[in-house]
Amino acid sequence: MMRSFPAFLLAGLSLGSILGISDVAQAEPSQTPVRVVCAEAAWCNVAAQIGGADVQTQALLATPGIDPHDLTPSPSMARAMAGATIAVVNGATYDDWALPFAASAPGKIVVAGVAGWQPGDNPHLFLDPEAVGKVAHVFADMLSHQPGISASAVAGRLEAFLKELDGVKARLAAMKAQHEAVPVAAVEPVGETLLRDAGLDVVDENFALAIMNHAEPSPRDVAQVDTMIDGRKVRMLITNPAIHSPQIDRLVDRAHAAGLPIVAIGETLPPGQSWQGWVYGILQTVGQALGDGGH
Repeated sequence: MMRSFPAFLLAGLSLGSILGISDVAQAEPSQTPVRVVCAEAAWCNVAAQIGGADVQTQALLATPGIDPHDLTPSPSMARAMAGATIAVVNGATYDDWALPFAASAPGKIVVAGVAGWQPGDNPHLFLDPEAVGKVAHVFADMLSHQPGISASAVAGRLEAFLKELDGVKARLAAMKAQHEAVPVAAVEPVGETLLRDAGLDVVDENFALAIMNHAEPSPRDVAQVDTMIDGRKVRMLITNPAIHSPQIDRLVDRAHAAGLPIVAIGETLPPGQSWQGWVYGILQTVGQALGDGGH
């Protein structure tokens, strides 16, 4: 039986406090986070920074060392993306296997379309600061229109992320001022846009694109990159740890023999890192290989 309390003691007290129910238990349940599923971890990290507690993110590809070009998607991947409120797919031939999965999502962002990608352009858009900025704006606008979401809170988080992005761009500009047109070779163009923004000249673009597309580079392109590496006419060799082939192994051996630095640029956001932290790490490693300490 409920205890009897004098009326004057009841004034200002809630039933929960009388019965010993905590204020936490009485609180209204929080807004259910918007479910965001991305093909790549990098895009989910950008979404998480802008969405904060308003989103719950899941990346289909979050394990380093996977080449999305060759991925055979699983039924669980299809189910995950089909259940998203907002789906984010890179597109640009990079992860086109995910496009049908995202078709039924109420909100869909295909980065290639947002970034204005054209056939022949570099498809690794998650390492293109301009593309990342455009996607951040589109995602923030889409999230702001979800029921129960504070548009002003989203705008604040977007502003904070864009300041981080400006910092990345400033670092790239500083590198470009110091290393304008410095030649480098790459076995695959995963970080080419970032390198070009840093002022570097990727001299073997045709070779790198052929490797990315699993095509045999032309004899002329092979001879060109061999000559550049053997003669130390490039400052470093950029590799992608997710891909392996005899052609790549041969170039790595030649770079070792020539005493050239070898810099690995992966295509999966390392676990526990932010997008900007990942990019700063890449730029620091490249800067150290160029002899500037990455500062």
